[in-house]
Amino acid sequence: MPSRMNITTFGALLILLLSVPSASAQIIHDMIDAEVAFGPVTTASLGKMQAVSRQSDRVQVPFTGVAAEIGSTADMINVEIRFSADEGASWTSWEAAHVTASPSGGTFLAGLYRDDLINASHYEIRVLTESQAVTVIRESGVFNGLRDVDTNPPEGLVVRKGKSTGDIIPPPLITRSDWGAAAFKGGSPSPLTTGAFRYMTFHHAAGWSATTRAEGIAAVRAIQDFHQNGRGWSDIGYQFLIDRGGRLYQGRPFLDGSTSLDQVPALALGAHVGGVNTGNIGVSILGCYHPPDGSQCSEQITPEALQTYVTLFAFLSERYEIEPELIRGHRDFSPTACPGDNNYVLLPQVRADVTELLINGNAPIGSAAITTADVKEGSVHLSWDVLDTGSLSSILIERSIGRSTTIVAELDPTSGTYVDAMAPADVEIAYTIVGLSTDGRRQELASTIVNVDTPLRFTLTDAWPNPTTGASTFRYYTPHDGFVRIHLYDATGREVRLLQDRFLDGGSWHTTSLQVDDLPGGVYFYRMTVEGFSGTVFDKTHQLIVR
Repeated sequence: MPSRMNITTFGALLILLLSVPSASAQIIHDMIDAEVAFGPVTTASLGKMQAVSRQSDRVQVPFTGVAAEIGSTADMINVEIRFSADEGASWTSWEAAHVTASPSGGTFLAGLYRDDLINASHYEIRVLTESQAVTVIRESGVFNGLRDVDTNPPEGLVVRKGKSTGDIIPPPLITRSDWGAAAFKGGSPSPLTTGAFRYMTFHHAAGWSATTRAEGIAAVRAIQDFHQNGRGWSDIGYQFLIDRGGRLYQGRPFLDGSTSLDQVPALALGAHVGGVNTGNIGVSILGCYHPPDGSQCSEQITPEALQTYVTLFAFLSERYEIEPELIRGHRDFSPTACPGDNNYVLLPQVRADVTELLINGNAPIGSAAITTADVKEGSVHLSWDVLDTGSLSSILIERSIGRSTTIVAELDPTSGTYVDAMAPADVEIAYTIVGLSTDGRRQELASTIVNVDTPLRFTLTDAWPNPTTGASTFRYYTPHDGFVRIHLYDATGREVRLLQDRFLDGGSWHTTSLQVDDLPGGVYFYRMTVEGFSGTVFDKTHQLIVR
């Protein structure tokens, strides 16, 4: 019968084998040029340490380095790699690999690189841990750093800043200084482009999920550590990164010392898409978004992160002159799952949202605030203050119910009031003040949510518009059956028009539209009476001004 320790060890091993590998396998895939299969696992005791080893199959491509992903229950591991140039007949001495631990624990990346090609047909990876740890060498592969853009930047690169003005306000930036970046290695960063900017590329980190600022900083530091010291790049590969809370982090250094996107910095060449880095701005979302790789890689992008993506892409599109149609996923350039199925499917909508934001901008065209939103006798009474007219030419009042939106009024851009006599009952209604600018832009200025309850008694609403010059509308609610008469009187009390004279069933709203363009200007009154079995059960009068 297995011992308690054996059962515990088996459970930990099962978790490492089945759960976590899927979450981060793509991290290695995006670091290597070729995946290399392994032979069987060898385990040996070295005093108080345990050694878990695997030998590679034959390596079929030239390479300068090796990267591996390792799962372990140990808090710390040491990784060593050795090489054989004669099909495993003899081996070099063990060399220490650089190890980067996932901030969330359980996963380690190991990398070893040289400046020149490694003369080897096979390699072996050995992981040293405390004896009680459960360790799995999950995946490994090789890369050729001599082909990296950091090693051989294209000719003709020029420093180019974006346009200094525009209508898109960029997201706030957590700079390299803010997150404690290590220095750029190997001289100075290269400019991003030879002239024109070409693409904006959507990535996911295939792990390193982070929601808070502290988690984001830890994840970005870890990614930079492995990119520099395990993969051999000069710096973190991306120009920008986004956490699940929507925070934006600077990746590669800016060439001109800028400390915010408001300064429209000169961007540096990155290392995020093999062979297509020139003129290509890489933005990576922390986390893993590719469900085929397992439950640990099934995250959905948050609304906050998606909004940051759209705003950043719109800013980059406007200032660096990259059309929204040139937003790409990493897999559009390379045989990779990145940015994950859950993100890749969003790209058409991202392009559409960026296009719309470019049209309307997010630099304010004015400002307004809704001061009251009251329900009175079945009508919604709104009032608002226009705080800054800016470049406003007019404002719209929009009523939204579910996915249906109706423009209920277009008004001058001044403080004012509006009565919505047509608001339906027993649903949530959103009212939005939308500003239209003199240059054709459209922005939401203020919004509020209102619920109109079905009345418990007979109700006659105010007319709208009031005053009026052509037509006005009012509604009335009949909770019970009754004979309804509505008369229109002038200021002397003379009946001008009979608007309703019939029996109506209870439990319904009714609407009357009154044409007044044939009436002389002045004060009028519309009166509603309801006759029931016991006599008059409702009698109400409202004023209407005709101009």
